[in-house]
Amino acid sequence: MKKEQFHIRSHYYLTLLIAFCLPIARFTPIFIALLLLNWLVEGDFRNKFKSIGKNNVALLFIGFYILHLIGLTYTQNRESGLFDIQVKFSLLVFPLVFATKPIAKPEMKNVFFAFIAGAIVSSFILLTRAIYTYVVNGENNFFYQEFSSYLIHPSYLSMYFNLAIAWLLIQVLNKSFIQTYSTAYSCLIILFFSFVIVLLSSKLGLIVLILQFIGFLVFFIISRKKYILGGAGLLLILISAYSVITFVPAIRDRVHNAVIAISATTDNEKDSESTAVRLLIWKAADQVISENFLWGTGTGDAKDALMKEYQKRGMTGALEHKLNSHNEYYQVFLSLGLIGFLLLIASLLLPLKEAFNTSNYIYILFLVIIILNFIPESMFETQAGVMFYAFFNSLLCFSDSNYLTTQKSQ
Repeated sequence: MKKEQFHIRSHYYLTLLIAFCLPIARFTPIFIALLLLNWLVEGDFRNKFKSIGKNNVALLFIGFYILHLIGLTYTQNRESGLFDIQVKFSLLVFPLVFATKPIAKPEMKNVFFAFIAGAIVSSFILLTRAIYTYVVNGENNFFYQEFSSYLIHPSYLSMYFNLAIAWLLIQVLNKSFIQTYSTAYSCLIILFFSFVIVLLSSKLGLIVLILQFIGFLVFFIISRKKYILGGAGLLLILISAYSVITFVPAIRDRVHNAVIAISATTDNEKDSESTAVRLLIWKAADQVISENFLWGTGTGDAKDALMKEYQKRGMTGALEHKLNSHNEYYQVFLSLGLIGFLLLIASLLLPLKEAFNTSNYIYILFLVIIILNFIPESMFETQAGVMFYAFFNSLLCFSDSNYLTTQKSQ
């Protein structure tokens, strides 16, 4: 095998392995390192950097990471800053690799197959563990963190499954896919992943799931003019959502507590409900941002600045657990100021605009899922969040994915 062919195949198979391992939360950093090593050993840097220099979006993604490096120059907590850029290293690796070596159109399908296979394996691991602990110890570990903490936080895992469902739904609506693969199998996997998302009990995960089903049904009704079938589907979705919220205790309690927290008129610094805590944290973050508006606190000082504000406000719970801002927009504004915040927004909206222009529906849905999940979570503070975003964002942005667009029936 020639050297060039070896690097091409290694690039492809390592991409498949990363996609498969993401939902399992095992070995992913190793395969990312090997993907980067393959890219480095391959050489041809002159053409690679020339290609990046002509790609404004690639420069935007890479510039966002470089801004974190610049933030190290004025941070006081250098140790925390160095750890932060290590966690976020995927934000540099994947734009470099996929902007210069994009995944080809036929191979993209297999990347999503690998990702879905990993999600199925992840589901069976968690279900087997929950069943085992119930049978042996009588413990109910079928919901929320008790269910998913063995692998990944439920918010992130729900995000993974929602992307898998989005891709499968697009394929179900794609005539060429239906002719080649069994629609029944796809629908069964969609239902299974939806069941897992219910067990994960992430509030935003459930909201995104419902919005996806409604959005696809509306698209189906408009494009295929199947008004009765589509209307029945919408009614079924609403009844299912109401039943889950009403009759599943874990979800009912979480939704009820969230509604109370949002509608409350007084602040309780000792409140432990997740939505209530986030609202208090965001108020504290507002104050820190106002004091460090343009440049932020620096790459490593955001959490330290929040801890001081928590202490001032008597937020003992947030202080004890050393909580971050639980919102990526806030987190970037805290660390890198207005400039970092605007760069983050540009990194989301400019590719979203281009995805709309090219009818790249899977990239549109991915970005919408990310934009929504940035609201309750500081995704870039954990590898589970940053690797997922950086991998699929660069994969979908720089690859020829037009085959993923849904074709209207003739």
